[in-house]
Amino acid sequence: MHELTIESSDEGVLVSAGRVTVADYRATGDVGPVNTPKPYFHPLRTLSGVDVTGFAPDDHPWHHGLQFAFPRVGRHNLWGGGTYFDAERGYEVVADQGSIRHDRWGTIAAAGSAAEINQSATWLGHSGEVLLKEERRWSLRVSEEKWPALVVDLATSLANVTEAPIALATPAQRGRPDGGYGGLFLRLGENFSAERIIGDDGDISASGAASRTMVVHGRTGSGEPVTLGLSFLPAGSPGAQKWLYRFEPFSAIGWAVSYDVGLEIATDGWVAFNHRLVISDGHVDPAEMQEIL
Repeated sequence: MHELTIESSDEGVLVSAGRVTVADYRATGDVGPVNTPKPYFHPLRTLSGVDVTGFAPDDHPWHHGLQFAFPRVGRHNLWGGGTYFDAERGYEVVADQGSIRHDRWGTIAAAGSAAEINQSATWLGHSGEVLLKEERRWSLRVSEEKWPALVVDLATSLANVTEAPIALATPAQRGRPDGGYGGLFLRLGENFSAERIIGDDGDISASGAASRTMVVHGRTGSGEPVTLGLSFLPAGSPGAQKWLYRFEPFSAIGWAVSYDVGLEIATDGWVAFNHRLVISDGHVDPAEMQEIL
């Protein structure tokens, strides 16, 4: 039986299973404005201590472990790095990056094999203007129904506090092929590779696949086998349920809620997202993983 313990400070929260720190959640970090300061998990580890996430790699220094952000929030970039304009201009770094500001912690607690992290945050535009208010809850638990695994659930809501509707968009809406990244996003460690990718109806062969679940038999850059399970939880989220991923030349996976069509939050409105990530040592039975998802 794996029990979770938790340590918290103003800067972040550590979640441990025995002697292994399986999750380090940071309210903020040493991130420059161009790379969009935002809360993130890094590292995330399997129960045996295998690192899964990558943070601020040279190729995309705005990729921060497991993060929740959008490339376009109205006219602002809350993802980091360059902004995609069109097929001719591509990406350009312009002065439009905002930030996601940690405001306060809510309940932070662990009991038995489960832990919870609640957080209030504000999404700010480039000049500090308030765009969205967020209430975010992370729930972590150890599942031992089939084999030991770390289950990480995100339940979050974004409220529009501006005086007009506000768009949540991606480069896909400006014509970038397979550019629908935005929302929950997992940057994997250097040289992480996928040996098999499985969806609801069998193997997935291309980014942009529609499926409620995705299971990845992967291998870290050091050769350790790892299984990742990802899902759009039955509670649902607006937008598409597609998977955006890369395993060359870098490795990352996104819960793509705006893969084809952007979202809009009405004036005084809100949207909620519910997602799950399961991390397991070894290559486990995909059907059993899908039961957990």
